[in-house]
Amino acid sequence: MVIKVKVPRGTLAEDIVYHARALITGFKEAVEPNRLTIQYPRELRWVPERFRGWILLDIRKCISCFQCAWACPVNAIQMYRAPNGKWYPGIRYTECILCHFCVDACPVGALIPTPIHDVAYVDFDEVKFKPEDMSRIPEYVYDESERVIKYEIKDGKLLKIALPKEEITKRLEELDKTIEKSPSTTTAGSES
Repeated sequence: MVIKVKVPRGTLAEDIVYHARALITGFKEAVEPNRLTIQYPRELRWVPERFRGWILLDIRKCISCFQCAWACPVNAIQMYRAPNGKWYPGIRYTECILCHFCVDACPVGALIPTPIHDVAYVDFDEVKFKPEDMSRIPEYVYDESERVIKYEIKDGKLLKIALPKEEITKRLEELDKTIEKSPSTTTAGSES
C-alpha cells in the first residue's frame, strides 16, 4: 500500500512571514557575515599546535624499530634500507589518512608533525616520499598568503581574526631549526 504525502501548505500571511524572515537572514549575512570563508590562497586558515599535517622524519633519531609501519592502519608506510644497514620509513600520501598513529607509535620522536596541509602534486610519483624526502619540507611549498585567519566564538558570535603572516612563519621556522639539528639526510637512500 502506498501512502501519498501532501506538502503542507500555509496561508498567504504565513508564506509572507517566512519569505520576510529569509530576506532578513540574507540581509544580516550581507552586512555582518557569520560564515567560515577565507580568501585562499591570500589568506591561510590557522591550524592548532597539534594539527595533523605533513610528517617530517628526523633520521638522526630513527632507531629502525618498524613501530611506525606496524601502527599505520592503511599500510601507507614503506620501510627503505639505507647504505648504513638501517631501515627508514617512507610515506605514500595517496594512501595516508594523516591519522598520525605513526607519530604516536614512534618511541623516540623521529616522526615530527607539521602544520603543512596544502601541498599539491603533479603526478602520483611525487606523492611517494622516501626517507631522504621526508627529512626536509617539500620544495614545492609555495606560500603566497598575506595573513592568517583564526576564528573564535565570543558571546555567541563568530569572530574572524586576521593575524600577521609571521604567526605561521614562526612555527615553520621552529620546524626548520629542528631539521637543521639533524645530520645530513644522505644516509637514507636505496630501496630494498
